[in-house]
Amino acid sequence: MKKQWLILGLIVGLSLCNLTSVLAQNKRVRYIQDLYYYVQNKISKEQYYLNEYQLNSTGKKLPTKGDYKRLERYFYSFSGKSQPTIRTITIKTEDGTQTQYEEFLYDLDGQLIFYYENQNDPKKKYRKLSVYFQKGEVIHIIQNKTPVKLSEASVSEVLLKDAWKKGERYHKKFDEQIKAYTRE
Repeated sequence: MKKQWLILGLIVGLSLCNLTSVLAQNKRVRYIQDLYYYVQNKISKEQYYLNEYQLNSTGKKLPTKGDYKRLERYFYSFSGKSQPTIRTITIKTEDGTQTQYEEFLYDLDGQLIFYYENQNDPKKKYRKLSVYFQKGEVIHIIQNKTPVKLSEASVSEVLLKDAWKKGERYHKKFDEQIKAYTRE
């Protein structure tokens, strides 16, 4: 009888530990979602600064690519600092009949915390992908509007790492552009 209670106690204890980590993860995901909507609201009210870079804005066919357009939008703020704080970056690419839209959301420390992709590439197994990060690690994935476990996602770990690397690369690009501006 004591052995059964001990095993039951051990199972309940392990379940509570697992539940605690899931609740902490859900709290972080909820925080990121709230921040995302906060930033979107500020953008809609035009309360952030915006840098835009457009490739092939006339839409003419490019010699080697054909129909290709790309629009990068960098939203940032000045929060009492002399240097701006990047809030979000959006990238829209149109390549023939394929379109891709990406968003990168950053916290106040400049760390990527959210990546979103919406595309119509028939080679990919998903149309919409949302990835939540904490300190460079994936903590939550939503694929085609359905939360999935990392092990069950049809996206590879390489793709997830690429999303992180892209977020860092665009952040560095923004920093370089701002440095050029402050030198003038």
